[in-house]
Amino acid sequence: MRIRDLDDALFAVLSQDHPEITEVVKIDKGHSRLRVDFASGARVTIMVREVSGPGVPAHAAYAIPEAVL
Repeated sequence: MRIRDLDDALFAVLSQDHPEITEVVKIDKGHSRLRVDFASGARVTIMVREVSGPGVPAHAAYAIPEAVL
């Protein structure tokens, strides 16, 4: 997917009515893919490279710490 196409797709999802996240589900083991559901009914699948912020433990790239799920 081209960056511009990804940008357009994300903008379309987030600019809908009710873009609130309703659920996040880790969909596989050994990778970092998440399914994200929105109140609008939209659903996206993303791959996470890194998680950061207060309280996030040290972790390897592409490994989502269980503490943040």
